[in-house]
Amino acid sequence: MNLKTHPITRRAALRGLGAMIALPHLEIMGASALASASAKSDPARLACFYIPGCINQYHWFPADTGANYTIAPSHEPLSHLRDQFSVLTNLSHIQGRISGHEHAYNWLTGTNIKITPGTVTNTISMDQVAARYAGPTYVPSLALSFADGVGTSTLSRNAMGADIPATASHRTVFERLFPPADAAQIHDAQARLAQDRSILDTAMGDVKSFQSRLGYNDRQRVEQYLASIREVESRLTDKGAIIAQGRPKFDEASVRLEPQGRSRMQEHIELMMDLIALSFQTDMTRVVTQSLGGEGGPNYDDYKDWSKAAGAQLRGAHDFHHKGSGARGAENPDTKVIGLRDRMFCASLARLMDKLKAIPAREGTLLDHTVLLLGGSQISSHSGSSFPMLLAGGRRLGFKHGQHVKWNGNTKPASDLYLTILQQMGCPVKSFKESTGPLTELLA
Repeated sequence: MNLKTHPITRRAALRGLGAMIALPHLEIMGASALASASAKSDPARLACFYIPGCINQYHWFPADTGANYTIAPSHEPLSHLRDQFSVLTNLSHIQGRISGHEHAYNWLTGTNIKITPGTVTNTISMDQVAARYAGPTYVPSLALSFADGVGTSTLSRNAMGADIPATASHRTVFERLFPPADAAQIHDAQARLAQDRSILDTAMGDVKSFQSRLGYNDRQRVEQYLASIREVESRLTDKGAIIAQGRPKFDEASVRLEPQGRSRMQEHIELMMDLIALSFQTDMTRVVTQSLGGEGGPNYDDYKDWSKAAGAQLRGAHDFHHKGSGARGAENPDTKVIGLRDRMFCASLARLMDKLKAIPAREGTLLDHTVLLLGGSQISSHSGSSFPMLLAGGRRLGFKHGQHVKWNGNTKPASDLYLTILQQMGCPVKSFKESTGPLTELLA
């Protein structure tokens, strides 16, 4: 049928797609089944943490490579976990390289988001590929950040390349993570599930009614939407089962959801990481991303302490990223401020690793089955090359650690690392973006 003679009106299209546009509110990436207590083996987990802006290159990169490398000053808080993490130097996006303040958009996608001038064109992020295959959980993935929202606040992009909104509220994260606790709440949740199923049924019917009238490219796009709906539909049944089962038992009174200092960067990050440890322990989710800050802020109170300790003029976070980056010398006060911030990131990661290491699994500890990635896209502000990366955990998934691996600059795609993580987590993928193959240097 010729669409020029039988055009589909905007009203008809919106009627058919309206339910799907609202799908993120139904957690389109899924919401699934029974926790790991029923599993035959320990499931894999993944958490990715993004470092905004620059790093202190003098304190981040070890001077030597291999298993006997000298630990770098920024990584000293991780010293007692040396055999549980690796330093990875000079990975970068090659075809997907960008510059500016938008690096959070493509850190986990590897896509050149600026290929079409004036627009942001993206693709699925690595964490969402992992979430697709990570197995049934109540919350398929969590996007956490320093501020609620999309854009550079979130690291996660769905199958269509659209932003998955990030959450900055610890209480909101907690409430989302766990199924209802009492009968009335369970009844309300089951009613919402029934409504969600009704919306999905309507969406399927409306789209199919005009699908045959679309051209090839439009049919392909709509089929992607329908596949997403089918995926959600299958997961809603599992979500109903876990709601009926109720929330797992843990000491809820010990969970702290309100920061003592409203503008403390380290406290905000650590409380989020505590929730990540809890979510992995209770198997409510297996995939998490967290943006640790923005290119231009927030201007947390921590910077006051760091600038005083470094003898630097107090600036905003954005100015520190610019004036403390690049080849300004190790003794530059602004560079020292960035180094203190980097060290805090590593201390927070060490704290999370200690928590996961203390949680027993069927085989080893929870850390042995969890892949942790701490990294960013910039050495100096805007650069977009030679990513600073730390990979930790996952020894039962086949990773080996206690090493500094350095590749030639801008020749090894970060997508190779992402492919390696996905494959070791058991995802049936053969490539990711511009990957050339898994990084065998990281495998036992």
